[in-house]
Amino acid sequence: MSKGRLPAKTISFVSQKGGVGKSALARLFAVGAAHRGQRALLADFDLDQLTCVEWNAARLQAAIVPEIDTRAFKSLKKLRKAEVDVDFIVADTRGLADDLTKELAEESDVVFLPTGTSLDDLRPTLALARKLARRGAEGRIVVVLSKIGRSEPQLARAAEAIAEAGFELLPEHWPLRDGFQADLDAGRAGRETRNPFLREVAERMEEALMQRAQAALPRTSEAAE
Repeated sequence: MSKGRLPAKTISFVSQKGGVGKSALARLFAVGAAHRGQRALLADFDLDQLTCVEWNAARLQAAIVPEIDTRAFKSLKKLRKAEVDVDFIVADTRGLADDLTKELAEESDVVFLPTGTSLDDLRPTLALARKLARRGAEGRIVVVLSKIGRSEPQLARAAEAIAEAGFELLPEHWPLRDGFQADLDAGRAGRETRNPFLREVAERMEEALMQRAQAALPRTSEAAE
């Protein structure tokens, strides 16, 4: 860390099941930080998929700027030893929560849990949130409604279930749109979409994620000292 620079905040994107937009939101956050003039390390811990690493390869091949520092890590220990001088470490964890996921969550300043609105998605997400809270992440867990359809009643029911469980809900949600996936396939993310409507949606989500991350008080990891 450079002299005078504040310690990097670790922002983790965690899920109990795949397909809920975890990696998409991690990339949106990293890209949003870069466009705001902040430095982010996008840390891909899913070595089976390497979604973020493969996305960054497409981004580099297409010469999309700004460049995003994206690396694969197999452990928190490896991340700690990495040479980083950034504002944010953005951790994209494995598709199914495991011990490494829980370890990362414990040391994160904010833990974002994307979930769909169905009970099939909400039940495992809230169960994971409870486990992470017991492991020391209480107060830093934020549920994000992601890949949402057009049903307002279903959205409202999901928000009510999250509130009843006692967890914070991000005020913006991430809709299911083919255009977002097409952008990711091309190495873009979030505000870089070419569709004006989708760009507006992405910028609102970026702002909500960023505000919550910036509001978090930095944690000092004793193990990293």
